[in-house]
Amino acid sequence: MFKSFTMHRDHTKLGDQCRPDVSLVITTYQKPRHLRLVLASVALQQGVDGRMELVVADDGSTDETVQVVERFAQSADFPVKLTTHRHAGFQVARCRNEAVTVSSAPYVVFVDGDCLLPPDFVQQHLRRRKFGAVMFGDTFRLDEHTSERIDETVVGLGAYLDWVSPVEHARLKRSDRKARWHDFFRHPTKPHLIACNVGIWRSDFERVNGFDENFEGWGQEDDDLGYRLRQADVRLQSIMRWARTYHVWHPRDATWTANWLDGRNVHYMFRENRPTRCLNGLIKLGRPYERMAYTVKLPDESDEPRILPFPRTAVEHQKLPSRRMAA
Repeated sequence: MFKSFTMHRDHTKLGDQCRPDVSLVITTYQKPRHLRLVLASVALQQGVDGRMELVVADDGSTDETVQVVERFAQSADFPVKLTTHRHAGFQVARCRNEAVTVSSAPYVVFVDGDCLLPPDFVQQHLRRRKFGAVMFGDTFRLDEHTSERIDETVVGLGAYLDWVSPVEHARLKRSDRKARWHDFFRHPTKPHLIACNVGIWRSDFERVNGFDENFEGWGQEDDDLGYRLRQADVRLQSIMRWARTYHVWHPRDATWTANWLDGRNVHYMFRENRPTRCLNGLIKLGRPYERMAYTVKLPDESDEPRILPFPRTAVEHQKLPSRRMAA
């Protein structure tokens, strides 16, 4: 069970019956400073007036994360929602699925709660979206010293955009070239999906039943999603020339490993008979399951909270190649 809070003012620009074009999903856990900075960059998005909603997907934070989102929602000119659950370890796959469940747009953009978005980021994702393709990118990694200099004023001025090292610029250029090369030749396992910067059609996400929530701890859940999307004939294409994020440094999660093959999820990643539609994703297979989302109004609104049930659908079984070699 998880909870979903809708935190917004009276958004007359959207109207009650108007569905947004894009749902921006931001994952977070116990990083309120980073989240404030990211939300400041979200507020500066251009060319998406009346077209965007925001869903913050929290992994059970016990700090002021909820209050950070509430304060942001009070001044935002687009709908803001928050999903959360009791923390039980690193569960980013679950966070993203919960966010999609309560979102409403036909297109979803996933980013991490430690990655700043340049002002045209969401607009570029909308411009570059393609049917039958997932558009993914990467992030510029800002070092610790540079990250400490960033505050909301810096974000507002866009000064951080010029603080990327030449090494990082070169790294992303190489990554983009490799991704386009692999896509052109229809490589069976590459490019690898990086979930910190992904645009995907809701219908494609639902076709593979979203992220596999059996992935707990850092890593491999995005690789798995990429494989299952490719098995479903959805192409993975680079958006790195047009939409990059800026990662604000923080200490690594305890489950992070320097070598991808040492990750705790690698054995599960390489399991035999991986289905195209995962069994523990948006829809749960093998047991009665009903997802309930709680829509909670801000204190100054008089109407009572509403409980919205989300329907269940059948999950089909398909097979994927059993394993791949790490890059």
